[in-house]
Amino acid sequence: MLNEEQSRVVQWRMSSGDVAALIGPPGTGKTTTGAMLAIKMISENQVPRVLLVAYTNAAADEFCWELSKILGSKQAITSLCIRTGNAAAVDPRLPIPFSNQFNEIRTKKIVICTTRSLKRLSYAIRFENIIIDEAGIGRLEDLLAPLQYGVNQMITTTPFRNNPDRFQIDNLMELISQCGIVATVVGDPKQSRPIGLMNRESSAIEWVLKRARSDMLHITYRLPDKLSGLVNEFARYDGLRSAQDIAMRRLTLNRAPELPYREIIEPDEVITWVDMNGTEEEVLESSWLNDHEARACGKICNHLRTLTNKSIVVVTRFTGQKMQIRNYLKMMGISDIRVTTTTGALGTQSDIVIFSLVRNNNERIVGAAGNLQDLNVAISRSKEKLIILGNFEMMLNGWSGYSQYYNYWRKSNSRALAQLVDSKYGRVINTPPVLRSI
Repeated sequence: MLNEEQSRVVQWRMSSGDVAALIGPPGTGKTTTGAMLAIKMISENQVPRVLLVAYTNAAADEFCWELSKILGSKQAITSLCIRTGNAAAVDPRLPIPFSNQFNEIRTKKIVICTTRSLKRLSYAIRFENIIIDEAGIGRLEDLLAPLQYGVNQMITTTPFRNNPDRFQIDNLMELISQCGIVATVVGDPKQSRPIGLMNRESSAIEWVLKRARSDMLHITYRLPDKLSGLVNEFARYDGLRSAQDIAMRRLTLNRAPELPYREIIEPDEVITWVDMNGTEEEVLESSWLNDHEARACGKICNHLRTLTNKSIVVVTRFTGQKMQIRNYLKMMGISDIRVTTTTGALGTQSDIVIFSLVRNNNERIVGAAGNLQDLNVAISRSKEKLIILGNFEMMLNGWSGYSQYYNYWRKSNSRALAQLVDSKYGRVINTPPVLRSI
């Protein structure tokens, strides 16, 4: 069920205590590892219960799917596990039962929910074993929230929540150790960053990495060789590699793409960058859309649906673009293709990913679209094919913005991505006529 790396991590956590960090780059199976760890804790350590927490509902649902695969038996799934939180945001197909009823939750050994939904749980339930996923996007308070159910009133009655400075965090680590809590914090600082007012705010996993033991997975079972190479070099993972049995995996279709789309969808080319010159528009609050790219996403998705039933997801950095793409897909009668932001894409994967870059201006200001973490999430969701839509020259020569603190212009991480795709891992093509027409 687990590979050698994953098994090593599980055994390490089974024989150790306190708080520890597991860095899981894209596709290395950190959710699978966390799910197996929870099951082994229940079966071998005979602990009362384990709390599995993720920042997003999509990631929490992934925990449920992995638990279901490992347990296999419907009886074992329903007797051991329960999903709780916001019912409207939970995948209704999950084989794991859902409930917010305290009396039902306390009878289960594995409880799964999001960080934000923890407030629905009763503090009368104590968890001495906690697994926190997607801690790369979680803030410090997201790390503290699930620990309340182990330390309980000790945290809620002290200044930890209101003034979490380093001295208090060090004290918290000592307090956790004294209370016998085993907390495994899973995530990747290079996958996302916490949502906060300060650009330099540390993520939950970064807090733990500074103060606790850690381990790292390197073998990815999602990304074929070209994608794992791109992600490894772009995010500087220092050794991320494809598993042997999927390294040469390529997109398979029911039939060949039509000629106007052939260069875009070419199955033998894992990564294709379509060089587009659409115009950006500022919408909503601090968000952007690019109508030309949105229409192109719709057209590509529409043609892909004639070629395959494989999973497709469209990813973008901006909520405005997400809504625009959804509108085009709705007009085309397409309802089975997910459109999400990079934050929403955390913890998910798809056979085909279309990534809309959006930004294009004369000043070459890429802004937030050039964050390493957001770019890394977008390029690492795919299992077979990655299609990038955006102005290549803009990303190659773009700036993230002006730093008043350091008094200089910051180069955008999009530069490295453009260089790597063009020179080593993919192919940049001109916009075909089928995407230029309205």
